Amino acid sequence: MLQTDTSTLLPRLLTILVTLSGVALLCWQARQLYLQMTRLPAASAAETTRSPADPQRLQRLFGAAGNNTEARLPGVTLLGCIVAANPAQSQALLHIDGMGTLTVVSGDAFLPGTRVERIGSDHLMFSRRGASGRLEFDRRPPVMAPTVPVQP
Repeated sequence: MLQTDTSTLLPRLLTILVTLSGVALLCWQARQLYLQMTRLPAASAAETTRSPADPQRLQRLFGAAGNNTEARLPGVTLLGCIVAANPAQSQALLHIDGMGTLTVVSGDAFLPGTRVERIGSDHLMFSRRGASGRLEFDRRPPVMAPTVPVQP
């Protein structure tokens, strides 16, 4: 019979075992990465924080309350919104008659008893004496100055 040298058998078996374990681990990690990439994107923070009684949804269903004077802000115009990934860092630019232009973030009080609740890409949600409201961009077209023809 042929005799074989078994002194190198154990190191070879260990090498094969470690290599197979590494390949199995890499395959498992690749599968986990694939599953993460194929899942639907997570809902944005604004969508996950909405409650079933969200005023915006109720307003779309039932219309705006015409007699709620507390939710109106006469003399306040929304000029611009900057929405950040972190809602606490979003900013809005307001023009308040008699006060000028003001930059506000969520939680700021910009009129007595009026506080910014949330800033969206085209609106600002505020609360005033327990009532909530929505301030949007002015939808009227800008007034253009008449052009005067230049005479040579």
